[in-house]
Amino acid sequence: MPTIVFRHDEDQESAEILRGHCMPTYLNGECYAFATALHEGLGWPILGLMIGTEIRHAVVQDPEGFFHDARGRITEEELGSPFGLVPPYDIREVTVADLVREGEPDYVRAHSVRLARRLAEAIWPELPWKDSIAIRIASFADELEALCRRHQLWIRAPVPAAAPVIALGDGDESGYQLRRIAGGLTFTIERYFK
Repeated sequence: MPTIVFRHDEDQESAEILRGHCMPTYLNGECYAFATALHEGLGWPILGLMIGTEIRHAVVQDPEGFFHDARGRITEEELGSPFGLVPPYDIREVTVADLVREGEPDYVRAHSVRLARRLAEAIWPELPWKDSIAIRIASFADELEALCRRHQLWIRAPVPAAAPVIALGDGDESGYQLRRIAGGLTFTIERYFK
């Protein structure tokens, strides 16, 4: 049976804490990395809020025309408010190459984008992420289930909160279930039954 993934809708507090940590970093200063992460993860175009030839802030635009940045989904009217700007704005499509900072090493940039994507996926798991961490973990659990069935061995905790063990199956296992924890950045795995 397919893996069951439990979303963390009931854990809005953790998402709000993560969002609160993201805002100062990714609204000012690292918005380039955040926009790159959203672009790579969602495939949406990157737009720059321009002041002359300078990109003051970078966002992505969803198919419905809304913008997304560390604040989440925002309207055009909200776009420039944190920067003291008022409409009409000069908004232009930009590329990932336009967002590379002069002198910034590639490995630093790649690390910033990876971290931004992990946080964005954890805060907004409902967005249509390509090859998300949750999708990869669910695929891993599906393959693990097939392996467990083939060998009649299952990974389980002998008692709650104990270290997992590999043990003979009971014969009525249906598969594995995943639950998001730590604000959606990681998952627990446990077998479930018919």
